[in-house]
Amino acid sequence: MRHHISCTRCGNTQAISADSPRDWDEITCTECGEFIDTYGHQTDLASPSYTLHALNLSRGLILQMARESVHRLERQPAMRRSA
Repeated sequence: MRHHISCTRCGNTQAISADSPRDWDEITCTECGEFIDTYGHQTDLASPSYTLHALNLSRGLILQMARESVHRLERQPAMRRSA
């Protein structure tokens, strides 16, 4: 799998392969030689984050519950007037 990464010093964009034999191997810019990152860190960034997924699911549930409670509160005065 190939990812594109850009150098913070010169702005050169290059494609890197995430299939490195060692996680601590360095990724350096082909133009200026600046250290950019390690293969292990790039692999971690590309892998799914289960904690972030759980956080997004929780946020979605909170928003859904808030919408439902607002909808119920909007209907209550109408129910009181009709009684």
